[in-house]
Amino acid sequence: MNNPALSQLFPYSFYQAAAERTLRQFIEAFWFEDVLQGCLEQLEDGQRILRVCGQDTRAVRVEYVIAALPRRGFKRDRLSGAVMDAQSGQAVYDIARVVGDLLRALDLPTTSQFVKELSHTATNEAYSMQAEASRSKREDVLQLAYAWQEAQLGTGHLYHPCFRSRMGFSVFDHQRYGPEFVRAFALVWLAMDASLVEVHSLLATEYGAFLQAEIGEQEYQRLQQAIRDQGLDAQAYCLLPVHPWHWLQCVQIQFADCLADGRLLYLGVGKTKWLAQQSIRSLSALADPTAHHVKLPLAIANSSADRILSDHHVQNAPLISRCLQSLVASDAYLQQHDKLVILSEPIGITLRADLARPDRYGLLGAIWRQAPEHYLHEGEQAFPCTALNVVDSEGQLVIAPWLARHGIQTWVRAFLHTILPPCLHLMLAHGVLLEVHAQNTVLLHRDGLPCRIAIRDLPGGLHYIAGHSTVEAALQDLRCAPAYRNRLNASNGFAMESREEARAL
Repeated sequence: MNNPALSQLFPYSFYQAAAERTLRQFIEAFWFEDVLQGCLEQLEDGQRILRVCGQDTRAVRVEYVIAALPRRGFKRDRLSGAVMDAQSGQAVYDIARVVGDLLRALDLPTTSQFVKELSHTATNEAYSMQAEASRSKREDVLQLAYAWQEAQLGTGHLYHPCFRSRMGFSVFDHQRYGPEFVRAFALVWLAMDASLVEVHSLLATEYGAFLQAEIGEQEYQRLQQAIRDQGLDAQAYCLLPVHPWHWLQCVQIQFADCLADGRLLYLGVGKTKWLAQQSIRSLSALADPTAHHVKLPLAIANSSADRILSDHHVQNAPLISRCLQSLVASDAYLQQHDKLVILSEPIGITLRADLARPDRYGLLGAIWRQAPEHYLHEGEQAFPCTALNVVDSEGQLVIAPWLARHGIQTWVRAFLHTILPPCLHLMLAHGVLLEVHAQNTVLLHRDGLPCRIAIRDLPGGLHYIAGHSTVEAALQDLRCAPAYRNRLNASNGFAMESREEARAL
């Protein structure tokens, strides 16, 4: 696998296209959410344009126009091409100018931060585009192992304007740890005083035995010896993996007191190589494709949300995993049709809840998740659903060979029959709603033809309808986020109070 080199030069030739996409998604989303002032116009040649207006720094009215495609699903207007200054007719790539002009009248306190996120997005996207253009085309990505597909076939969120902001990463960090650059790296290993951590698990084996099976006895014993080399009892500590960027930029600062008094120990860099998935903080082990993936906190923000690992998610992951796997195993319809795989998150580790502080919330921990390869039947392969609409440098869908082989109608019919029935059945028969967006959904296929789906990231993507769900009793022990966390990152929780609320979701 050829990794793109870390670029020391600004990607001049890609920036305009990156800024164009960033501004286009900003206007698309804010127009759909009814934030911007303007109108859609039908031109004499049948083309449509969106005209949006605002005011410049002198409070003078300004207008921008952009081509609008025919309206399709969800009554959402999709835009095309560059944002044009209505007066001069020239394309505009100045993010601060366009966003400032269109939002100035709203006088929002967060506009400057939003502009910064958009600017990061455009710059990062330019580097990502440069990496894609420089990558060897000799490899057929459809034949790559799943971990490499997962990493390099992501184009970022197609609706959120800050689809590649990665606030906290430098340009170098973006290229080093961004999944699309497909650069493997090792994790930092720490040891935490066992009295300070909580381990949540569905497994019969204890946490240490699980880790030993995952990283290998030799590596496990090496880390245990690193504790003993500091004159301490290895049995009194729990091993904890940490993303190398997170260790350098966050943990050393936020947990300096724990490092100083021995409650937290630095054990060095691990031997196993990992590859970032599209969520950046979830990682695939390259040594064994069937090994568990690991989800770690990262003190960055992406698509306007921080990417820590909430303590309540660590506790809830095994509970939700057990509930959903039990439901699938006991449901005759789901068993008969065998379309749905739940990627269980059987074990996680985090700080004790009573020790959590707002300034340290979600900054230490890990969730281990089953790999899709663990569930493959003979002849099946896994493929990230985010890659289904990715186009190559020649403008062709990456999955075009599959469509040609099976026929577009046959392929689409197989995809819909794979993904819709199990999710609708969960909702209608059990009152369970899964957020089956593309990043959380893995397609299992045979020679490119969809046959099953695997669902992951369970704690952040499950809801049920209160009073109308067969799993409500099994989920009574789910932990909610602390009040101070909800003030920062509002969530409606797991339970929907009505069918109408569920329908809206």
